[in-house]
Amino acid sequence: MLKRFLILLLGSALLQNQAHAQGSLPAWKEGFWDIHFIETGAGNASFMVFPDGTTMLVDAGDLNKNLFDTKFFPLKSTPILPGRSKRPGQWISSYIKQVMPGNRKAGIDYALITHYHEDHYGQINRNSIEATNKAYQLSGLTDVDEELPISKLLDRGLDYPVDLRTYYSNNPTFSNYLKFIGHRIKNGLTHEALQAGSSKQICLLFNAKAFPGFVVRNIKSNNNVWSGEDEKTFQCFPDASMPKNDFNENPLSNAIKITYGKFSFYTGGDNTGYEGEAFPGRKNVEPAIAKAVGKITAMSLNHHGNRDANNDAFIKSLSPDVVVQQSWCSDQPGQDLAFRLVEKNTRDDSIAVFNTHMQQETQAYLGAWITKKFKSLHGHVVIRVTNQGNAYQIFVLDENKEKLEVVKTFGPYLTK
Repeated sequence: MLKRFLILLLGSALLQNQAHAQGSLPAWKEGFWDIHFIETGAGNASFMVFPDGTTMLVDAGDLNKNLFDTKFFPLKSTPILPGRSKRPGQWISSYIKQVMPGNRKAGIDYALITHYHEDHYGQINRNSIEATNKAYQLSGLTDVDEELPISKLLDRGLDYPVDLRTYYSNNPTFSNYLKFIGHRIKNGLTHEALQAGSSKQICLLFNAKAFPGFVVRNIKSNNNVWSGEDEKTFQCFPDASMPKNDFNENPLSNAIKITYGKFSFYTGGDNTGYEGEAFPGRKNVEPAIAKAVGKITAMSLNHHGNRDANNDAFIKSLSPDVVVQQSWCSDQPGQDLAFRLVEKNTRDDSIAVFNTHMQQETQAYLGAWITKKFKSLHGHVVIRVTNQGNAYQIFVLDENKEKLEVVKTFGPYLTK
């Protein structure tokens, strides 16, 4: 016990000294698991460096903000960050290049697209720039791949609840996605649908034996959810209950749980926790997810913290110590959820909540009595897990600067 404490203390002091001395994010080292929540103002994007240097991107949003602000006024989207000199996908690439392990060539081992909404994989219009190869256009995921070629692409597949090639045939973004996959498969890309229940589809590629406690478990894809036993699954809602026309992508989102020793992390795209007449197409899939996931250390909120997700039972079941909200709209988070997150939950301490960019309008309606309890209201968020999962630290980076700069440091903490 004393030896373990001294190791944790030494590692923690090293992390703190590096952060304060450099004023920048300490470089990744073997044994670290870094989770980066990248704020571009245009949707979800998170990038991970696993303990052996394997890399994974989860979503790469690029929402058409002018179209959104016009269609959904008075809702207001977040401005492009750090500015309009680059497209969101280019900003994601710029960020990743700064945190990529030093011995790695430009490229990403895994990319996971949770579902087919523009704030998660990009948005194409007639003015979108062509790729260098002229085979497809650039936005979000394809923009990232242009600079950092992806080796393995995972999504929710192309056949549920109907043949999506036909269903989305008039959707320029999805059609472009198919062109991208078709061209890149001929040039080294592997494309697969995420298989719920599997712990082998995403794995350490370089030194797995050194980190036996690191596991990526696929929790959910479409309506299939891991049962918690071997790789068995069950349906969280019957196929017949999903409309074949005008269905909603959100409750079909992929979800994964990653475990590194005692530390565990959940991310699940836009999965929903409410259904009813006011929310057509939504499904309450969170109870099934919660049963499969269990208690975790950290999580990214479902559906950006919107009012139709992260219901009370879901949050209590996962009982996270750290919550990150990837927001891009003035109605995120919903007030009831924000209230629950900053109040005492089922344990004796409060959840540490980090928002990547909370707009002034949002802060006004939530009120200072809620927002003051958030650990941060804007900035990239980095969770760094160390010591075989026994400790972690959180960094908040300035989202208004291209060169990454630490503005707040929390921890280190021992994993419970």
